[in-house]
Amino acid sequence: MEIYTNHTFWVDEYLEDINPQKPRGKSYVITEFDVLIEDQPFKIFNPNHKEVNFLAIDKGLFLDLKEHPARCDFAVFDDTRFCFVESKKSTLGQRSKERKDAIKQLKSTIQLFQKKVNFTGFQVEAQVSLRAKKIYPRQNSNRQNDAKEFEDEFNVTLYENNTIEF
Repeated sequence: MEIYTNHTFWVDEYLEDINPQKPRGKSYVITEFDVLIEDQPFKIFNPNHKEVNFLAIDKGLFLDLKEHPARCDFAVFDDTRFCFVESKKSTLGQRSKERKDAIKQLKSTIQLFQKKVNFTGFQVEAQVSLRAKKIYPRQNSNRQNDAKEFEDEFNVTLYENNTIEF
């Protein structure tokens, strides 16, 4: 777990060309980023410079083992809010499948955490981050139904976005 007070920071996944010593697909924090890159990583705004915790879950807290079900990528949280995030790169043809896979990963992670962690006093959220060079419309009745079912099942609000603000 790492703590950040930066005004803005980003979370991305290690690729072999970035750092060959790190596990491919493990989330990490970027504190300085080239904003001209089209396919931007998940962005965290922290205008009041609060302490925001970052926890790499997939290939971080949980190893990449066959017996471990798929987990979400990471969580960010402060003293009142806890957000699980699954980030997927997608194109228009892949968006629906990637979104369904992301929700499945969020569900399995939240189920495990809810068995082990008392979230009383926290606003718990889940975010699907579908990264793409072109932004596609995101709100429709299916997405609204998925969010309602997610909240009913886990008492967790489901969002689809590439940013969060603390």
